[in-house]
Amino acid sequence: SSGNTSFAQPSGISMSLDLSELYVADSESSSIRAVDLRSGGSRLLAGGDPFFSDNLFKFGDHDGVGSEVLLQHPLGIFCGSQGQIYVADSYNHKVKKLDVASRRVSTLAGTGRAGFQDGLASDAQLSEPSDIVEAGNGRLFIADTNNSVIRILDLNNEEPSIATLQLKGVLPPSLKSKSLRRLRRRSAAEAKTIFIDGGSSNEGKLRLEIKVPEGYHLSKEAQSKFSVDFEPENAAVVDPSDGNIGSEGSAVLQFKRSSASSSKSRIYCKVYYCKEDEVCLYEPLTFEVSFQDAGPGADPAEIPLRYTVKPKS
Repeated sequence: SSGNTSFAQPSGISMSLDLSELYVADSESSSIRAVDLRSGGSRLLAGGDPFFSDNLFKFGDHDGVGSEVLLQHPLGIFCGSQGQIYVADSYNHKVKKLDVASRRVSTLAGTGRAGFQDGLASDAQLSEPSDIVEAGNGRLFIADTNNSVIRILDLNNEEPSIATLQLKGVLPPSLKSKSLRRLRRRSAAEAKTIFIDGGSSNEGKLRLEIKVPEGYHLSKEAQSKFSVDFEPENAAVVDPSDGNIGSEGSAVLQFKRSSASSSKSRIYCKVYYCKEDEVCLYEPLTFEVSFQDAGPGADPAEIPLRYTVKPKS
């Protein structure tokens, strides 16, 4: 039923041909789900953990049937004209096909390594494809995110091939546009926000200190990460502006404000942690640091960003 259905960052949706189901690429659980539009209930088509819904660490790259399939952060999904589902398997740098009736998944394109290479689909390289649509005539259009291009997967030949769509007269985005795109990023809806007083210093360090409860440790397989935004966008320079959180839950970020006016920084964290010899869990959180008007001659500040993750009971 709809009351028992839960997801972990659904990122792509597509209707079934008979409009009875909604197919969902549930990225954080690395699974493909089907939602019954009459009852609101869902069923697992491929990937994920069918026995423990909070397990976000059943991922990898393995074709097969149903829950034996391993995907890694699928983002785009499209139901084709014959009822087959096409999946942009982003972190595996592949495009895959899912047969709904048999629940069998097979790779259509990509080697599993990030790159930029046209040619036969089995040899071609993508870099974190994020969306996919069927254009008719046996062709798929793929948003190849990290390569900043649109790729065309042609399924007409006995051996499919990939080419890059040529866009003429399109200017590259300016640096400002890129910054604005980053500012639109927001933390996950369920993320906890920790509010921090940043004081009035012009420069200093933001020191991440994330702890886990006794009996837990940060995951070694899935790297915990952070990224930083400032508002207004040019209020400060932060180095690094994104990166990995260390095995002890720490990271140090240098900041230097370029404006004396008040500003706000948000540090988005994705924390992956595991119980000893058992399941691994995920917690998103955001540190929101408010800086006051900068005072003259203020000493460099060291601002601790402390939090202890708490498993859901």
